[in-house]
Parts: sequence; C-alpha cells; structure tokens
Amino acid sequence: MIIERATKDDHQMLKDLWKEVFNEEEAFLERFFSTRIRYEHIFVAREEGAIVSALHALPSTYLQQGTEHDCSFIVGAATYAPWRRKGIMGSLLQAVREAYSHPITLFPAVRPFYEANGYFTTSSLLQFPLGAMEETSVQVKPIVFSELNRIHRKAHEQNGALLRDEQGWKFLTDGYETIAVQDGYAFLSEGKAVEAFTLTKEAAVQLLGLLSERQVTAVQTLSTDPLAELLGQEKAVPIPMGMSTDQSMRGVYIAEQY
Repeated sequence: MIIERATKDDHQMLKDLWKEVFNEEEAFLERFFSTRIRYEHIFVAREEGAIVSALHALPSTYLQQGTEHDCSFIVGAATYAPWRRKGIMGSLLQAVREAYSHPITLFPAVRPFYEANGYFTTSSLLQFPLGAMEETSVQVKPIVFSELNRIHRKAHEQNGALLRDEQGWKFLTDGYETIAVQDGYAFLSEGKAVEAFTLTKEAAVQLLGLLSERQVTAVQTLSTDPLAELLGQEKAVPIPMGMSTDQSMRGVYIAEQY
C-alpha cells in the first residue's frame, strides 16, 4: 500500500471513487472536479497502482478574532468497500496532518471515527422548534453572494468561522433552498432551517415569518443570534458541527461546504 499525493493522471480514478462511494449526481461531480480539483492537495492510497482510497484537503481560510488564518478542509474522504476497516483512511488522515502546519478541518459523516483520529468538535448550533408565526408581507431578497458573505462574517465575528468563497456559496445555494432577507438568510432542508443567521431583531422577525410560511419546523442558529432570543433559549437542543485537529480553533464555526 502506497500513500502519496495525487496527480492529474488520477482524475478519472478519483472521480470514479467519489461517484461509487457517495452515489453522487453527475452534475455535482462535473462541477466539483472542474472547479475544486487541486491534485497536490489530494491524498491517495494505491494498491498495485490503483487508487483504493482518497481524500481532498481543500485549501481554506477561517476567521478568528478579526484575523484570517489558513487551514485545510477535508472533503470526499472515500474508500472502496473491499478496502474498508483496514486502517487506510486513518493513514490518509495522518498523512494530511503531517503535511501541513496549519489546522485541518472537516464536517464529519461519522463523528466517532474522526474523534479516534484526533479530531474534536469545535462548536455547535442550537436547534429550536418553530411553530406558527405571524404572517409577513416581507419580500424574499435575491441571492447575492457578497451579501450572504457579509452576514456570515458578521454573525461569527465573536467566535470565528470557516470562510466561503463565491464558489463555496454557490455549491450551498444550489444544494439548499435559500431564503434571504435584509441582514439575514437561511438554508432549508427537509423541513428544517439547517443554517439560519440574522444580524438584527427586525431581520430575525422577518426571516421567522418566511420560514413559518414554508412550514419549517426547526431552526438551527447561534446562541448569540437575534433568532435565539425570539425562539427562547430554554427550548434549544445543541447540534454539533464541524471538527478540527487544532485546539486553537475551539469555538470556530465549521459547517458542510465544498
């Protein structure tokens, strides 16, 4: 078994692995492998030349106390079924940690596995139940990436967050129904607002009205968000978010992204 960096000759093998393990749609694969592919940041395990496991350590940035720092964000950690439970992914994770001096981050599919490999959960969102709210006449604002980014950065000014470039925002807004108001937004999935941030009480009232109209039953947000005050802290359930290898990132918000 050889652990090494990928090369451009591995393009199709990497794509085939991702597609089989994650049963991913072709449109997503084409987009990811045309916009996010960085072979020097892909770690692979080979057996007789064939890739049997791989992960992508995407170059990323996080904001903490007003300063931006480098990190890596792991996505596409995948192993073909016959090669699982042999310690291969653990070896890939270790190779990533040895390759970089900055923190390594990820959003886990199986949290205990990453805990066993030295990762800890940096932060949580609070999930609140959402009942019927007063009807609102607020118009949904168009999705503007620079505005989403402004809200996201401001909402996490206190504890920090993994940052998103425009392509990262586009992956998310294409994957989730997105509702935006002045100074607020929410990503919706299966009747939940899985990420909802506002900067003012007015924005929180407007966003909750729109979410109620769409029969959203739960809202996930920060304890410091104006939404939390309106929804009542005593009803909240913590939802663990992303993970890191570096204790200096404790409190930093890490969510699913590409």
